[in-house]
Amino acid sequence: MATAKTATATTSNPANDTVSAREIEENIERIRGDIAALAGSLKKYGSGKTDEYKSKAAAAGEDLTKMSQDALSDLSAELQKYERAFVAEVRKRPLQSIGIAAGIGFLIAALVRR
Repeated sequence: MATAKTATATTSNPANDTVSAREIEENIERIRGDIAALAGSLKKYGSGKTDEYKSKAAAAGEDLTKMSQDALSDLSAELQKYERAFVAEVRKRPLQSIGIAAGIGFLIAALVRR
């Protein structure tokens, strides 16, 4: 990655205090390489996190699908139980069931008219 170049200035030799344009360009190129390496590292890190979150979302979706299918299955079984009980009650008392159905129909018709 980035390597720091430490300059030691000596007071006896003033020529060491001057920096040439070539040294500056070399430093800039080194920094560009470091930035490119950093960008590559960030890209790899980001795609790793993307895959991680994608797999977590897929697992959560599968769990939610299983839970909703289980709930739907339970509700269907309960509805079938109530349906069997209703049919058995209607067969046990057919005249009473017809009277109740007619009364409910009359009430609904009266409410709709208003």
